[in-house]
Parts: sequence; structure tokens; C-alpha cells
Amino acid sequence: MELTPRTGPDSGAEGEALASKRIRSKRNRLPALAMIVVLLVVGSFVVVNALGSATTFYRNVDEAAAQRETLGLTRFRLQGTVVAGSIVQTGEGVSFDVAYNGVEIPVDHVGDPPEMFKANEAVLLEGNFDASGSGTFDSNLMIIKHSEVYKEKEADRLQQADMGGKVPVVTSVPGTTP
Repeated sequence: MELTPRTGPDSGAEGEALASKRIRSKRNRLPALAMIVVLLVVGSFVVVNALGSATTFYRNVDEAAAQRETLGLTRFRLQGTVVAGSIVQTGEGVSFDVAYNGVEIPVDHVGDPPEMFKANEAVLLEGNFDASGSGTFDSNLMIIKHSEVYKEKEADRLQQADMGGKVPVVTSVPGTTP
């Protein structure tokens, strides 16, 4: 059995050159790896913040009233129906009450309400409970859900719009059948 040390590329001048080359190669990789780690951390931060702000929770009026203490000043979406006779125009917008399952919450909305805003309509509001503890919901975003009546009344116009306006308009003369 041969027990003498080997000589080859890993020993002597050639071996030292290879070892030096490996060390330089590792040094060259460190900035690239550091950059990748930084990009992953920054990307993760951006994604978490984007998802955090996109998760504004919906609450019905009765749920929000029951959770008023725990919600505090957290921003959320409140849905309910505008109570008839409660709408009052203010200098900054409109005040009214919303109800759901027999529970009502007063609302102070800043900004102009949508055209379809009226009593007994479903409304979705985004905001938070007033910091004073009055139980009023402060809103700055209002979305009105309209009924399906429009689709029934305007079926021909909607079909025409879906077809790019290329549906021929049918006109009938009274007393004739088309």
C-alpha cells in the first residue's frame, strides 16, 4: 500500500493559485448574495404593507355596534341601510343613521354623497368610530348599491352596449306587428 503524499494541482504553486481563486470567487459572490437578501426583505415589507392596507374588514351595523370597544379607532367598512328621516346635510357632507338587524349607528360622512344616496338604500361606508367615544361612525368613503331595477328597465340599452352599439334599433309603427 502506497502511503506517500500525493503531489498535484492542490499542492505547490498551482494549488495556492487555485485556493486564491476560490477565495476571490467567494468574495465576489458576497455582494450579490447581500443584494438578493436586501431585495427579498424590501419586497416582503412592501407585500405585507400592501396586504395589510387592503384588508379593510366589513362589518354589519349590528356587528360593529357589538364590537365597538374592540374596534376602537380601527378603520373598517360598515354596511347597513340608510334610516328614513335621518338624513341631514352638513357643511362638510351629510349626517344620517344606518341600521341592520334592528341596530342603528349615527354616521357623519365627510364629502358629497353619491347621486343615488337616499333613505332606505343599502350603503357601504369606510371609516372608523369617532375618537370622542360618542359612538358616531366617521366616514369619508360611501358606496351605494343600487337595485336590479335598472337592468330590467334598460335591458335593450344594456344589450346594445354589450354589443358595442351594433344592435339595430327596432322601431315599430303602432298598429303593426314587427
